[in-house]
Amino acid sequence: MPDPLKLKALLIDLNGTLHLGHEPTKGAVHAIERLRASRIPFIFCSNSTKESSASLLGKLKEMGFKAEKDELMTSLGACRQLVEEKGLRRPLLVMSPSAQEEFSSLLSPASSPSSSTSASHDDEQYDSVILGLHEPSLSYESLNKAFRVLKGEPISTSSSSSSSSQSDPHRQAAFIAPHASMFQQSPATSFLPAGLSLGIGPFVRALEEASGTQAELVGKPTRRFFELALQRMNTAQGRTDREENEDNNDKIQPGDVGVVGDDVVNDLGEGARELGLKRILVRTGKYRSGSEDNEHPPDKVYDTFSDMVDDLLQ
Repeated sequence: MPDPLKLKALLIDLNGTLHLGHEPTKGAVHAIERLRASRIPFIFCSNSTKESSASLLGKLKEMGFKAEKDELMTSLGACRQLVEEKGLRRPLLVMSPSAQEEFSSLLSPASSPSSSTSASHDDEQYDSVILGLHEPSLSYESLNKAFRVLKGEPISTSSSSSSSSQSDPHRQAAFIAPHASMFQQSPATSFLPAGLSLGIGPFVRALEEASGTQAELVGKPTRRFFELALQRMNTAQGRTDREENEDNNDKIQPGDVGVVGDDVVNDLGEGARELGLKRILVRTGKYRSGSEDNEHPPDKVYDTFSDMVDDLLQ
């Protein structure tokens, strides 16, 4: 009989694990309620780049999940934090209008390639490119503009190629991407049934190859992302202990934390292994038969997230 799952906290993937599109996976809403009742701390960890954290929280609540702002970490949020740390002020945002809201308090009004004001500001220098998965934003025109920013080529028709302020050999534009997942599970559309679809990864790799600039990845499965999640979890746990007058100075250690997802590479990959997190794969979402037969197989595999919670709380 397999050993029961023993964990003190969880980092939980969203799309493909807790829900598929706008529908919760079987038993997921109740499973989250059971974790709360059992006082198992957790953080929702999303690599979605299509919408802001506020929009994502709203979607979770519409599906029946109780979710607070401090319980959600997204790859876009990690991008925003990196922008702050680097002191960037004018990134080119190649992403949806909703996703751009994540950066609204930090940026100039012309950072969106589709902004109505961007044409008049194109002679100003972008200091970075941030890429998100949003089909209309991944047109040739938008990607070529991102390529030119990374190469230091002119992007304004009002500037000549020889004198464009975008060309500065002493300043290389940064390239930031939430992650580089090659594919995702997509719901049915008017012209395709539900199934795997291209992720952001192929577009990140194309820009890297063409521009010669390596993207800095900040979402799952980077070590940085998981370290930030653990830091937030321990901060919240300390605050709870103080509020309840409990004297507990023990921090949650990586080996006591499970990271749960439907993608053995992009949810449970390199950073999770480096930190020693328990890597738990669920057979929903983008999971396909044999996904666990990986060079770095997961520690546990369950049919659903709810089944994992059953094992944890038994």
